[in-house]
Amino acid sequence: MRGREEAIEDRKAAAPKAAAWLFDAASAPWILPHLRRRRGSLVLLFALGLVSALAALAPPYLTKLVIDEGLVAGDRDALIGWSLAFFAFGLLTLALGALNSVLHMRASVAMLAELRRTLAEAVLSRSPAWRARRRTGELLSRIDGDASEVQQFAFNALLSGSGGLLRLVGGTAMLFFLSWQLALLALLLIPLELGFFTWARPKTEALAKASRAARGHFAARLAEMLGATGQIQAARAEAPIANGLAKAQDDLNRALIRAQLWGEATRAAPLTLVALVRGTVFLVGGLMVIESGWPLGSLIAFVAYLGFLVGPIQTLVGLWHAQARVQAALERLNAVMDKGGDIAWPAEPLPLPPGKGALRLQGVCVSAGGARLLSAVDLEIAGGSKVLLAGPSGSGKTSLLSLLQRHADPDEGCILLEGVDLRRLSADALRQAVALVPQRPFLMQGTVAENLCLSRPDARPEEMAEALALVGLEERFAPEGGLAARLGEDGLTVSGGERQRLCLARTLLTPFRVLILDEALSEVDPAKVRRISEAIDGRFADRTRLIATHGDDSLQGPFDSTLDLTRWSVAR
Repeated sequence: MRGREEAIEDRKAAAPKAAAWLFDAASAPWILPHLRRRRGSLVLLFALGLVSALAALAPPYLTKLVIDEGLVAGDRDALIGWSLAFFAFGLLTLALGALNSVLHMRASVAMLAELRRTLAEAVLSRSPAWRARRRTGELLSRIDGDASEVQQFAFNALLSGSGGLLRLVGGTAMLFFLSWQLALLALLLIPLELGFFTWARPKTEALAKASRAARGHFAARLAEMLGATGQIQAARAEAPIANGLAKAQDDLNRALIRAQLWGEATRAAPLTLVALVRGTVFLVGGLMVIESGWPLGSLIAFVAYLGFLVGPIQTLVGLWHAQARVQAALERLNAVMDKGGDIAWPAEPLPLPPGKGALRLQGVCVSAGGARLLSAVDLEIAGGSKVLLAGPSGSGKTSLLSLLQRHADPDEGCILLEGVDLRRLSADALRQAVALVPQRPFLMQGTVAENLCLSRPDARPEEMAEALALVGLEERFAPEGGLAARLGEDGLTVSGGERQRLCLARTLLTPFRVLILDEALSEVDPAKVRRISEAIDGRFADRTRLIATHGDDSLQGPFDSTLDLTRWSVAR
């Protein structure tokens, strides 16, 4: 029993090592779980691959029997019998191939979907500072193209590699069975191909990295253009933006052409070697047929089995070469998965005690863009109070407020919510308790209800209607279907003020303790701002409200206190 347990542990330990060898040490920990979840499908596909490989060994030998025992021997019954067997094996191979293809596709798309979800979740977990250093199109290129490259390699390495190895072993055995002299001649192909691909592999990896980088740069340029079409038109910058996109496309084209030309060269050299070996086999084998009476069917079968040597070698060496290309994709994906330098959340977070959103800042220092904005901020905000955050533009209001959701951490000091350091809370618990409504709202293409439910999927229609009423949108979408009314991408089908109010309504549906409005109604007309503020104060008087605005703060109603950040400003 002990020996069996040790064997199981050895297999568990071997899996990460094999994954690290197949991919790399950095990517193995996050790729291996996806392969493990597909292990049932992989085992089935592996078994089908083995059966297909074994079945494929039969037709060349059946060809030999049809020729030698049927045609050459003049035996009609043998000819009919072996021909029927040949046909039956052909149907079996076809059926196995079709089944394998369908199952392979189902497992592949499932794993690719999981990979992309993992990468998307990684991006969504990163701080705004991390995101600000990366371009949208570049991230799209990684989540789309690089993830697909890795997934395809993972399946091909496991399935094509194992099937190719079996065909190689079986085909080589049949070559020696038919003629050991010609088999030794054919085996000269292996060191020649290995030597060539070893020499070519570094350049393959370099060209793959260059083409991936060029593809990401082009995607980034395209995403920038699509995300700011109106602003580009307003600045009359259409020509420079189009020229920049065209240059990025030209760079990508050149990188792809270089990679394609090198790929053709790396394919042409092995094919030339194969043609040379096959021609030599025909010459030597033909002489054996003429001079020593070696059966003609054996020569034809030998040439067919030579494909079992050539094809699998090219598959296995090609996978080794593909591993060089996938390294470029892995480096780009590892940069997405790597959490180094970003916000770290506790492995064992503390529970948040009951309360009304009491906040305490102790010796907090705030920086932005490498420059210190606020120093030694010490203040206490009572739970359930309404506070105006004052200070000129650039004084650090937005930077300070972003600390309350841990989009960043203070350079020094700490922030307590209900007496608990924010760094001891989970991301979900903190961001449920502290709700931030920014000046630039987020809306997705979909219905009003789908947008309102993003933060609280279980919200009922009557609750959504109440939230819309609080922000003065109770009748706005009624002619378009109410909660079923559809919004365009990024809310472009509604006005800027309506976008802000929808974002606020979504936040009001959540069970927050602290509500932060950071210029959240800057595009809403004053009369509506006054009504919305009165409605929020009446409905959420027992919760902390922090408001930063550059407009007329009297529109926001009475405040319990005002915090002027110039008191702690480094530039004061």
